[in-house]
Amino acid sequence: MNGKKIVIAEDNKDIRELIQRALENVGYEVGAVEDGFALIAYLKANQDIDAVILDLVMPERGGVSVFDTVHSVSPASKIVIYTAYADYKDSVYGKKADAFVEKTEGVGKITQTLKELL
Repeated sequence: MNGKKIVIAEDNKDIRELIQRALENVGYEVGAVEDGFALIAYLKANQDIDAVILDLVMPERGGVSVFDTVHSVSPASKIVIYTAYADYKDSVYGKKADAFVEKTEGVGKITQTLKELL
């Protein structure tokens, strides 16, 4: 166990669970939430999160609307944007994030990215 704590904010339950299992299999402690509201509540309750995997487009409150709040609530957490929308890579969010992974790159890319960041 590497002791690093990750939270996934992803509205698609199947994707969320797939990422969670993959990261747990390589030793991360992983939490998962379905939207931005739940993410902020999770971060307020868990101040020692090493990285946030953030989907930018979710119902209720998406990653775009909570991006700056994530930085405020959990300033030490690395933010990995995980989205199906490649156009966001050149956006302010893509540039402010610690890493950007397109969903087409798969879970292996997330694991590799976290290994490099943490």
